[in-house]
Order: sequence, then C-alpha cells, then structure tokens
Amino acid sequence: MTCLLNFKNILFFLIEQNQRCVVRTMLKVGDIMTPDPQVVRPGQTVAEASQLMEERRIGSLPVVERGKLVGIITSRDLRLTPPDCPVADVMTKEVITVYPETTLEQAQQMLEEHKIERLVVVDKAGRVTGIITETVLYGEFWRYWDTLTRLPKVTVLQKKGEELLRQGREISLIFLDLNEFGQIDKEYGHVFGDRILQEVATIFHNRIDSARDFLCRYGGDEFAVVSTRNLRGAVALAWQMVCSLQENQWPAGASVSCAAGIAGGRRRKSRPERPDLVVSQLLNLASLASTRAKKSKKLISVASRVECEAAYSIAYK
Repeated sequence: MTCLLNFKNILFFLIEQNQRCVVRTMLKVGDIMTPDPQVVRPGQTVAEASQLMEERRIGSLPVVERGKLVGIITSRDLRLTPPDCPVADVMTKEVITVYPETTLEQAQQMLEEHKIERLVVVDKAGRVTGIITETVLYGEFWRYWDTLTRLPKVTVLQKKGEELLRQGREISLIFLDLNEFGQIDKEYGHVFGDRILQEVATIFHNRIDSARDFLCRYGGDEFAVVSTRNLRGAVALAWQMVCSLQENQWPAGASVSCAAGIAGGRRRKSRPERPDLVVSQLLNLASLASTRAKKSKKLISVASRVECEAAYSIAYK
C-alpha cells in the first residue's frame, strides 16, 4: 500500500517541524467520513449486494442486522461467488471500526496496522454512522498542506492559533510578503520562481523555534507565523527572518527580500470566547502592517496596540 508508506514518511517530516500535533487535534474522522452509507442485510444475496455497489459506485457495504453492525462485504468478496449466495456466508465478521471522534492520525495507523482500505464509523451504541476510505483520508490531508513548500496552509495555522488561545497562551502573528516576486517570475520563469519559494520556505523554517513558532505558506509569495512569543520576541524573530533573505546567496544573482507585519503579543485579558475571531483579526492586522512596511520601504511594521485591542474586543462580545 504505497500511499500508506508515503503518508507515514510525511508524518515523520511533520514531526521534525512540530506540526503533527495539529493534524492530531484538528482533523477527526467525523469531519470527512461519508455519512449514512448504504448498508446490506445478512440475508440478502450476493447479486443484490453487487447491484447496490454498482449503482452507488462503491467498493464495500457494511452488513447490518437489527440496527447493529455484524460484518462488511467488499467487491473483492463477491468475485467468483455464486450470485444466490447469502451475504452472511461471504462477509467479514470481524470489522475494524472507529468513532467519529477518532483522529485521522489514529485512523491512518489502523489502516496500516490491519492492511485494509476502509474503516466503518460507528457511534457509542454500535450503530453505523459513516465510512471512511484511505483515498478520502489522504485526499483530505493534502487539502491542508502545500505540496511545493511542504508547509501547512493557512487553515492549519488558524487552528493552531485557536488551540493556543484555548490553552490560555498569548499569540503573535507575523505576516511575511516577498517584494516584487512577480518580477522574478517574469525575468527567470515560474519554475525558477518555484525553486525560490522552496528555498525561502527552508530558510524561514530554519529560523523558527518549533517549540514556540508555527510556520505556514499563506498563499502565493506570502508566509505567516503564529508564535507564543510576546511582541518583543516576535519582532526579533521577524527581523531574523527578513534579514536571512537579504543575507542569502540566491541563484542567478536574483534579489529576494520581504516585508513583515506583526500583530498581537500583548493581550491583557483571559481566554477569549471566540479564539477563531482573534486569530483571523490578528492575521489581517499583520497583513495590513506588512503592506504599510512595503509602502514606507521599511522591513517591519507593527500593528498598534489600539488595533490589536479592537481585535481582541470583538472576540469577547
């Protein structure tokens, strides 16, 4: 099962960046399962099961009797089986199940451990509520990770920030926007530009402290960091990241630089009622600050205390 091996290697890569914890806490089976799947009764025939699979374009059917899961039958089980044979005679009786609250990491481990391609989702009473396949699981995973830079997308950063706020931690947001990157694409080509973005991602990752900072690719030529550093610490980190680009020897003599905007790092109140609003507001303020830095030809700009307090106040209403 090649895709399982690839996913495992990806997880090892994420461990190095302290990002596996976000996959663990953010993604649950219930979020991506196929709800209320088609089921079959033990007394139905293989021909009926085969017809259901063909009509629904699915590869398996949970077998349910009196509302309880008693087995599973797959398209593989139907091969060379007489069409009038009862489902009960060919189904697999020991079904590997998960709950909607099971994390995707745990689901992936179960798929790998049992060498299967799907998991039946049940509630605490044992009733079938959904099904999840390895194809859906890995497809969902890649929605959250940028394949070019191997960094998380901003959705993951948003969830990480919310998680930290719920823990009572303070956060700072750093928004980094490359300068005139479109000119690099025009002058050297987009393939060259992609290599530059990969190198920028590596440089930025080497500057962060994975115990305190979480880096993502925001989109295009923009990156962002959520950090548990206070404002002074966030400013120091931003300076290191900005200067690291200026000090790097870029291929073909290309000039690569960025402007950084910072918000947060000085909240006075306790945990907000809406941590999602705090993160999105601070991220927006950091983005606006980076724009101000560009316009004023500065390396860094910091959102004012008044702006940040207004962002916090929204989440306490």
